[in-house]
Amino acid sequence: MDMTENRAVEETAVMPPTAPTFSPVVPTEAAPELVGPSRQTLTTALVGAVCLIIGLVAGGLLFGGGTDPQALASVIRSVVADELARNNSGGPSNVELIDDDPFFGAEDAPITIVEFSDFYCSFCGRFADQTLPRLREEYGDRIRFVYRDMPIIGGQVSVQAAIAANCAENQGKFWEFHDALFANNGARDRAAFVSFASEMGMDTTAFEACLDDRAMADEVTLDLLDGQALGITGTPAFYINGRFVSGAQPFETFSLLIDAELNKLGVE
Repeated sequence: MDMTENRAVEETAVMPPTAPTFSPVVPTEAAPELVGPSRQTLTTALVGAVCLIIGLVAGGLLFGGGTDPQALASVIRSVVADELARNNSGGPSNVELIDDDPFFGAEDAPITIVEFSDFYCSFCGRFADQTLPRLREEYGDRIRFVYRDMPIIGGQVSVQAAIAANCAENQGKFWEFHDALFANNGARDRAAFVSFASEMGMDTTAFEACLDDRAMADEVTLDLLDGQALGITGTPAFYINGRFVSGAQPFETFSLLIDAELNKLGVE
């Protein structure tokens, strides 16, 4: 059997009763889907990078100076980022993408990343564990990272986890709760949520009342409807200054696109 087939994940999505029915697909680690640069633009950038490689290697051989692989990679990265930045036609604006959702970073950061995610999604967990900490460390105040709910994988289990995380946000503990949920993928019931809240020093009486508050369920449903309106059918899904990226892509993919946006804006 083909190894790619072995990596396929079959997960059934059950929608919350208040949300309209649609047919989500299984979250994938697909190549980034960029709303902006065309296939021709990307081809041009890659051709330019290849030509640059040939020129630098030939020059090193001709003059006996050799070629530093790290310097070469840096130059190639810069060429591709510049080409992407020059040819960005944009997607949805940040204003259109953001509700009153949890975020970290400065509100006026030059880069806004919006994630639509599901706490029951293993690919979302991979991103939260492997990529998000690196983005936060590498880019600091230059990014604002916004989390939005897209509970399409685990049915009501996903919905309840999203509600609990929003209740944690009410007490200023969203990101701690976010990390705890993804680090403990078997903890998906009310007792586990209350236990996390207690460990984090939250007011558990207020937390439990929040879990039963219809307004919290409505907030999660509104996020899901916004994602549906954008055409999102799998998690995780991201927008980087309006440019769509699908799947749990590696840090390098996000870094390339962030650097392209920073170059376009003239931000170091």
